Amino acid sequence: MSISVQSKAVPGSGIKKKKSFSFSRPSVKQKELFFFLTQLSLMLDVGISLSRAIETINGQTTNDYFKGVLEAMVKDIEEGHQLSAAMSRHPTVFKSVYVNMIRSGETGGFLPKVIDSIIEMLEKQQAIRSRLRSATAYPLVLCVLAIVVTIFVLIGILPKFMVFFEGKYHILPPTTRVMMGLSVFLRSYWWVCILGAVGLGAGGRVYLSSKFFTSHKDWISINVKLFSKLFNNIYTGFFLRSLGTMLDNGVPLAEAISIAGNTIENSYYKAYVENIRINIEEGGHFSTGFALNKNIHESVKQMIAVGEDVGKMPEVMLKLSHLYERETEDSLNQIASMIEPAALVIMGVVVFIIVSSIILPMFRLAGAMA
Repeated sequence: MSISVQSKAVPGSGIKKKKSFSFSRPSVKQKELFFFLTQLSLMLDVGISLSRAIETINGQTTNDYFKGVLEAMVKDIEEGHQLSAAMSRHPTVFKSVYVNMIRSGETGGFLPKVIDSIIEMLEKQQAIRSRLRSATAYPLVLCVLAIVVTIFVLIGILPKFMVFFEGKYHILPPTTRVMMGLSVFLRSYWWVCILGAVGLGAGGRVYLSSKFFTSHKDWISINVKLFSKLFNNIYTGFFLRSLGTMLDNGVPLAEAISIAGNTIENSYYKAYVENIRINIEEGGHFSTGFALNKNIHESVKQMIAVGEDVGKMPEVMLKLSHLYERETEDSLNQIASMIEPAALVIMGVVVFIIVSSIILPMFRLAGAMA
Protein backbone atom coordinates (compact mmCIF):
# COMPACT_ATOMS: atom_id res chain seq x y z
CA MET A 1 0.00 0.00 0.00
CA SER A 2 1.54 3.30 -1.03
CA ILE A 3 0.95 6.37 1.10
CA SER A 4 0.69 9.82 -0.47
CA VAL A 5 1.95 12.77 1.51
CA GLN A 6 -1.02 14.67 0.16
CA SER A 7 -3.59 12.34 1.70
CA LYS A 8 -6.87 13.72 2.97
CA ALA A 9 -7.16 15.24 6.41
CA VAL A 10 -8.33 12.99 9.22
CA PRO A 11 -11.99 13.66 9.91
CA GLY A 12 -12.31 16.17 12.68
CA SER A 13 -8.65 17.09 12.75
CA GLY A 14 -9.01 20.10 10.46
CA ILE A 15 -5.56 19.45 9.07
CA LYS A 16 -4.81 19.34 5.36
CA LYS A 17 -1.56 18.47 3.72
CA LYS A 18 0.39 20.99 1.75
CA LYS A 19 2.64 19.75 -0.99
CA SER A 20 6.26 20.43 -0.17
CA PHE A 21 9.37 19.98 -2.26
CA SER A 22 12.50 18.41 -0.82
CA PHE A 23 15.61 16.73 -2.19
CA SER A 24 15.78 14.49 0.90
CA ARG A 25 13.92 11.20 1.14
CA PRO A 26 10.83 11.51 3.40
CA SER A 27 11.43 9.80 6.72
CA VAL A 28 10.44 9.74 10.38
CA LYS A 29 13.11 10.60 12.94
CA GLN A 30 13.59 8.40 15.96
CA LYS A 31 12.59 11.22 18.32
CA GLU A 32 9.30 11.58 16.39
CA LEU A 33 8.66 7.86 16.73
CA PHE A 34 9.53 8.08 20.43
CA PHE A 35 7.06 10.97 20.88
CA PHE A 36 4.34 9.01 19.06
CA LEU A 37 4.78 5.89 21.20
CA THR A 38 5.02 7.85 24.46
CA GLN A 39 1.84 9.80 23.72
CA LEU A 40 0.06 6.64 22.55
CA SER A 41 0.96 4.82 25.76
CA LEU A 42 -0.31 7.68 27.93
CA MET A 43 -3.60 7.96 26.03
CA LEU A 44 -4.27 4.23 26.11
CA ASP A 45 -3.57 4.21 29.86
CA VAL A 46 -6.31 6.81 30.47
CA GLY A 47 -8.83 4.92 28.34
CA ILE A 48 -8.78 6.83 25.03
CA SER A 49 -9.61 4.65 22.04
CA LEU A 50 -6.76 3.64 19.72
CA SER A 51 -7.99 5.46 16.61
CA ARG A 52 -8.78 8.64 18.54
CA ALA A 53 -5.37 8.55 20.25
CA ILE A 54 -3.52 8.29 16.92
CA GLU A 55 -5.74 11.01 15.45
CA THR A 56 -4.91 13.31 18.39
CA ILE A 57 -1.16 12.65 18.04
CA ASN A 58 -1.44 13.36 14.33
CA GLY A 59 -2.72 16.84 15.16
CA GLN A 60 0.53 17.51 17.08
CA THR A 61 2.83 16.14 14.36
CA THR A 62 4.70 18.56 12.08
CA ASN A 63 6.26 15.96 9.77
CA ASP A 64 4.03 15.81 6.65
CA TYR A 65 5.22 12.31 5.74
CA PHE A 66 4.47 11.01 9.25
CA LYS A 67 1.06 12.72 9.12
CA GLY A 68 0.23 10.74 5.99
CA VAL A 69 1.30 7.51 7.70
CA LEU A 70 -0.78 8.23 10.82
CA GLU A 71 -3.83 9.14 8.74
CA ALA A 72 -3.56 5.84 6.86
CA MET A 73 -3.22 3.99 10.18
CA VAL A 74 -6.36 5.66 11.56
CA LYS A 75 -8.25 4.63 8.42
CA ASP A 76 -7.02 1.02 8.70
CA ILE A 77 -7.96 0.79 12.39
CA GLU A 78 -11.42 2.26 11.78
CA GLU A 79 -11.90 -0.38 9.08
CA GLY A 80 -11.29 -3.09 11.68
CA HIS A 81 -7.55 -3.78 11.35
CA GLN A 82 -5.35 -4.17 14.41
CA LEU A 83 -2.57 -1.71 15.26
CA SER A 84 0.16 -4.21 14.29
CA ALA A 85 -1.43 -4.69 10.85
CA ALA A 86 -1.67 -0.92 10.35
CA MET A 87 1.98 -0.50 11.38
CA SER A 88 3.19 -3.34 9.15
CA ARG A 89 2.06 -1.39 6.07
CA HIS A 90 4.78 1.19 6.81
CA PRO A 91 8.05 -0.78 7.29
CA THR A 92 10.22 2.31 6.75
CA VAL A 93 8.66 3.85 9.88
CA PHE A 94 7.92 0.86 12.12
CA LYS A 95 10.60 -1.84 12.23
CA SER A 96 9.57 -5.48 12.25
CA VAL A 97 10.70 -5.82 15.86
CA TYR A 98 8.12 -3.21 16.93
CA VAL A 99 5.36 -4.70 14.78
CA ASN A 100 5.89 -8.21 16.16
CA MET A 101 5.99 -6.98 19.74
CA ILE A 102 2.77 -5.01 19.19
CA ARG A 103 1.15 -8.10 17.65
CA SER A 104 2.09 -10.23 20.66
CA GLY A 105 0.69 -7.54 22.98
CA GLU A 106 -2.59 -7.51 21.08
CA THR A 107 -2.82 -11.31 21.25
CA GLY A 108 -2.02 -11.45 24.97
CA GLY A 109 -4.08 -8.40 25.94
CA PHE A 110 -1.17 -6.32 27.27
CA LEU A 111 -0.66 -3.77 24.50
CA PRO A 112 0.23 -0.77 26.79
CA LYS A 113 2.93 -2.87 28.51
CA VAL A 114 4.44 -3.77 25.13
CA ILE A 115 4.45 -0.14 24.01
CA ASP A 116 6.26 0.81 27.24
CA SER A 117 8.85 -1.92 26.51
CA ILE A 118 9.43 -0.51 23.02
CA ILE A 119 9.82 2.99 24.48
CA GLU A 120 12.44 1.74 26.94
CA MET A 121 14.29 -0.06 24.14
CA LEU A 122 14.30 3.11 22.02
CA GLU A 123 15.59 5.15 24.96
CA LYS A 124 18.51 2.79 25.56
CA GLN A 125 19.47 2.61 21.88
CA GLN A 126 19.21 6.37 21.45
CA ALA A 127 21.40 6.96 24.53
CA ILE A 128 24.20 4.83 23.07
CA ARG A 129 23.93 6.43 19.62
CA SER A 130 24.02 9.92 21.17
CA ARG A 131 27.10 8.99 23.20
CA LEU A 132 28.82 7.70 20.05
CA ARG A 133 28.07 10.94 18.20
CA SER A 134 29.24 13.13 21.07
CA ALA A 135 32.48 11.16 21.38
CA THR A 136 33.36 11.88 17.74
CA ALA A 137 31.89 15.39 17.39
CA TYR A 138 34.65 17.28 19.24
CA PRO A 139 37.62 15.91 17.25
CA LEU A 140 35.71 16.41 13.98
CA VAL A 141 35.07 20.06 14.84
CA LEU A 142 38.76 20.55 15.66
CA CYS A 143 39.82 18.92 12.38
CA VAL A 144 37.49 21.16 10.36
CA LEU A 145 38.73 24.20 12.29
CA ALA A 146 42.36 23.26 11.60
CA ILE A 147 41.64 22.95 7.86
CA VAL A 148 39.81 26.31 7.76
CA VAL A 149 42.61 28.07 9.66
CA THR A 150 45.27 26.56 7.38
CA ILE A 151 43.44 27.66 4.21
CA PHE A 152 42.93 31.16 5.65
CA VAL A 153 46.64 31.48 6.46
CA LEU A 154 47.69 30.19 3.03
CA ILE A 155 45.36 32.56 1.15
CA GLY A 156 45.05 35.61 3.38
CA ILE A 157 48.17 35.93 5.53
CA LEU A 158 51.17 34.19 3.97
CA PRO A 159 51.02 36.14 0.64
CA LYS A 160 51.60 39.39 2.56
CA PHE A 161 54.88 38.03 3.93
CA MET A 162 56.07 36.49 0.66
CA VAL A 163 57.32 39.87 -0.61
CA PHE A 164 59.87 39.85 2.23
CA PHE A 165 61.05 36.37 1.26
CA GLU A 166 61.72 37.06 -2.45
CA GLY A 167 65.27 36.19 -3.46
CA LYS A 168 66.00 34.64 -0.07
CA TYR A 169 64.47 31.20 -0.54
CA HIS A 170 67.78 29.50 0.27
CA ILE A 171 67.55 30.51 3.95
CA LEU A 172 63.88 29.55 4.35
CA PRO A 173 63.00 26.34 6.21
CA PRO A 174 61.39 23.51 4.18
CA THR A 175 57.99 24.02 5.85
CA THR A 176 57.88 27.64 4.72
CA ARG A 177 58.77 26.75 1.14
CA VAL A 178 56.10 24.04 1.06
CA MET A 179 53.48 26.42 2.44
CA MET A 180 54.48 29.13 -0.04
CA GLY A 181 54.06 26.63 -2.89
CA LEU A 182 50.63 25.65 -1.56
CA SER A 183 49.66 29.31 -1.23
CA VAL A 184 50.61 30.05 -4.85
CA PHE A 185 48.75 26.94 -6.05
CA LEU A 186 45.57 27.77 -4.09
CA ARG A 187 45.48 31.35 -5.36
CA SER A 188 46.36 30.48 -8.97
CA TYR A 189 44.32 27.30 -9.38
CA TRP A 190 41.48 27.83 -6.88
CA TRP A 191 39.00 26.45 -9.41
CA VAL A 192 40.94 23.19 -9.60
CA CYS A 193 40.76 22.95 -5.80
CA ILE A 194 37.00 23.54 -5.82
CA LEU A 195 36.43 20.96 -8.56
CA GLY A 196 38.70 18.52 -6.73
CA ALA A 197 36.83 19.05 -3.45
CA VAL A 198 33.46 18.54 -5.17
CA GLY A 199 34.72 15.43 -6.97
CA LEU A 200 36.27 14.07 -3.78
CA GLY A 201 33.05 14.70 -1.89
CA ALA A 202 30.92 13.03 -4.57
CA GLY A 203 33.31 10.09 -4.85
CA GLY A 204 33.46 9.76 -1.09
CA ARG A 205 29.69 9.73 -0.86
CA VAL A 206 29.44 7.00 -3.51
CA TYR A 207 32.14 4.97 -1.76
CA LEU A 208 30.57 5.36 1.69
CA SER A 209 27.23 4.13 0.34
CA SER A 210 28.75 1.18 -1.53
CA LYS A 211 28.52 -2.46 -0.44
CA PHE A 212 32.33 -2.63 -0.64
CA PHE A 213 32.74 0.00 2.08
CA THR A 214 29.92 -1.45 4.21
CA SER A 215 31.43 -4.93 4.08
CA HIS A 216 34.90 -3.72 5.06
CA LYS A 217 33.53 -1.44 7.79
CA ASP A 218 31.50 -4.31 9.24
CA TRP A 219 34.52 -6.64 9.19
CA ILE A 220 36.82 -4.07 10.82
CA SER A 221 34.35 -3.21 13.58
CA ILE A 222 33.99 -6.88 14.52
CA ASN A 223 37.50 -8.28 13.97
CA VAL A 224 40.09 -5.51 14.45
CA LYS A 225 41.12 -5.52 18.11
CA LEU A 226 41.09 -1.72 18.40
CA PHE A 227 37.32 -1.61 17.69
CA SER A 228 36.04 -5.16 18.25
CA LYS A 229 35.37 -4.93 22.00
CA LEU A 230 33.36 -1.70 21.75
CA PHE A 231 31.25 -2.69 18.75
CA ASN A 232 30.67 -6.25 19.95
CA ASN A 233 29.40 -4.79 23.22
CA ILE A 234 27.10 -2.40 21.34
CA TYR A 235 25.71 -5.10 19.03
CA THR A 236 25.35 -7.69 21.78
CA GLY A 237 23.59 -5.16 24.03
CA PHE A 238 21.17 -4.24 21.22
CA PHE A 239 20.59 -7.92 20.37
CA LEU A 240 19.95 -9.05 23.95
CA ARG A 241 17.64 -6.12 24.71
CA SER A 242 15.60 -6.63 21.53
CA LEU A 243 15.46 -10.40 21.99
CA GLY A 244 14.72 -10.28 25.73
CA THR A 245 11.97 -7.69 25.24
CA MET A 246 10.29 -9.76 22.51
CA LEU A 247 10.53 -13.02 24.49
CA ASP A 248 9.14 -11.23 27.54
CA ASN A 249 6.16 -10.20 25.41
CA GLY A 250 5.39 -13.60 23.94
CA VAL A 251 7.19 -13.63 20.58
CA PRO A 252 8.45 -17.18 19.72
CA LEU A 253 12.21 -17.67 20.13
CA ALA A 254 13.20 -18.46 16.51
CA GLU A 255 11.08 -15.59 15.16
CA ALA A 256 12.40 -13.22 17.83
CA ILE A 257 16.02 -14.10 16.98
CA SER A 258 15.44 -13.44 13.28
CA ILE A 259 13.79 -10.07 13.98
CA ALA A 260 16.37 -9.00 16.59
CA GLY A 261 19.20 -9.87 14.20
CA ASN A 262 17.73 -7.60 11.54
CA THR A 263 17.87 -4.62 13.91
CA ILE A 264 21.69 -4.82 13.93
CA GLU A 265 23.50 -2.89 11.20
CA ASN A 266 26.44 -5.25 10.77
CA SER A 267 26.41 -8.07 8.22
CA TYR A 268 28.93 -10.22 10.14
CA TYR A 269 27.01 -9.98 13.41
CA LYS A 270 23.78 -10.72 11.50
CA ALA A 271 25.40 -13.89 10.13
CA TYR A 272 26.33 -14.89 13.70
CA VAL A 273 22.71 -14.35 14.82
CA GLU A 274 21.42 -16.30 11.82
CA ASN A 275 23.63 -19.25 12.84
CA ILE A 276 22.00 -19.15 16.29
CA ARG A 277 18.54 -19.32 14.68
CA ILE A 278 19.52 -22.20 12.39
CA ASN A 279 21.00 -24.09 15.35
CA ILE A 280 17.70 -23.73 17.25
CA GLU A 281 15.62 -24.88 14.27
CA GLU A 282 17.85 -27.96 14.07
CA GLY A 283 17.06 -28.79 17.70
CA GLY A 284 20.01 -27.12 19.42
CA HIS A 285 20.06 -24.75 22.38
CA PHE A 286 20.26 -20.97 22.18
CA SER A 287 23.22 -20.92 24.57
CA THR A 288 25.20 -23.24 22.26
CA GLY A 289 24.92 -20.91 19.27
CA PHE A 290 25.35 -17.81 21.42
CA ALA A 291 28.66 -19.15 22.79
CA LEU A 292 30.21 -19.19 19.29
CA ASN A 293 31.06 -15.48 19.56
CA LYS A 294 34.63 -15.39 20.87
CA ASN A 295 34.25 -11.76 21.98
CA ILE A 296 31.55 -12.55 24.55
CA HIS A 297 32.70 -13.10 28.15
CA GLU A 298 32.56 -16.66 29.47
CA SER A 299 30.53 -15.49 32.46
CA VAL A 300 27.88 -14.07 30.11
CA LYS A 301 27.72 -17.35 28.16
CA GLN A 302 27.25 -19.25 31.43
CA MET A 303 24.49 -16.88 32.60
CA ILE A 304 22.65 -17.36 29.30
CA ALA A 305 22.96 -21.15 29.67
CA VAL A 306 21.62 -21.03 33.24
CA GLY A 307 18.75 -18.74 32.19
CA GLU A 308 17.87 -21.18 29.41
CA ASP A 309 17.95 -24.16 31.79
CA VAL A 310 15.66 -22.56 34.40
CA GLY A 311 13.31 -20.95 31.86
CA LYS A 312 14.19 -17.34 32.63
CA MET A 313 15.86 -16.28 29.40
CA PRO A 314 14.00 -12.93 29.01
CA GLU A 315 14.95 -11.75 32.51
CA VAL A 316 18.59 -12.82 32.10
CA MET A 317 18.87 -11.19 28.65
CA LEU A 318 17.44 -7.87 29.85
CA LYS A 319 19.79 -7.81 32.85
CA LEU A 320 22.76 -8.64 30.64
CA SER A 321 21.74 -5.91 28.18
CA HIS A 322 21.94 -3.42 31.07
CA LEU A 323 25.48 -4.66 31.82
CA TYR A 324 26.53 -4.31 28.18
CA GLU A 325 25.03 -0.82 27.97
CA ARG A 326 26.94 0.30 31.06
CA GLU A 327 30.16 -1.23 29.74
CA THR A 328 29.61 0.49 26.38
CA GLU A 329 29.09 3.84 28.10
CA ASP A 330 32.29 3.36 30.13
CA SER A 331 34.22 2.48 26.95
CA LEU A 332 32.88 5.54 25.14
CA ASN A 333 33.81 7.77 28.08
CA GLN A 334 37.33 6.32 27.99
CA ILE A 335 37.61 6.88 24.24
CA ALA A 336 36.35 10.46 24.59
CA SER A 337 38.87 11.15 27.35
CA MET A 338 41.69 9.98 25.04
CA ILE A 339 40.43 11.56 21.80
CA GLU A 340 39.98 15.09 23.15
CA PRO A 341 43.60 15.63 24.30
CA ALA A 342 44.89 13.92 21.14
CA ALA A 343 42.81 16.28 18.99
CA LEU A 344 44.14 19.26 20.94
CA VAL A 345 47.71 18.06 20.40
CA ILE A 346 47.09 17.72 16.64
CA MET A 347 45.56 21.21 16.56
CA GLY A 348 48.59 22.53 18.45
CA VAL A 349 50.97 20.89 15.96
CA VAL A 350 49.09 22.51 13.04
CA VAL A 351 49.26 25.94 14.70
CA PHE A 352 52.96 25.46 15.49
CA ILE A 353 53.77 24.55 11.87
CA ILE A 354 51.87 27.59 10.60
CA VAL A 355 53.44 30.02 13.06
CA SER A 356 56.95 28.60 12.65
CA SER A 357 56.64 28.84 8.86
CA ILE A 358 56.08 32.60 9.12
CA ILE A 359 57.80 33.77 12.31
CA LEU A 360 61.04 31.74 12.11
CA PRO A 361 61.89 32.96 8.58
CA MET A 362 61.41 36.55 9.77
CA PHE A 363 64.01 36.00 12.49
CA ARG A 364 66.37 34.37 9.98
CA LEU A 365 65.97 37.30 7.61
CA ALA A 366 66.62 39.74 10.44
CA GLY A 367 69.77 37.82 11.37
CA ALA A 368 70.96 37.72 7.76
CA MET A 369 70.41 41.47 7.34
CA ALA A 370 72.29 42.16 10.56
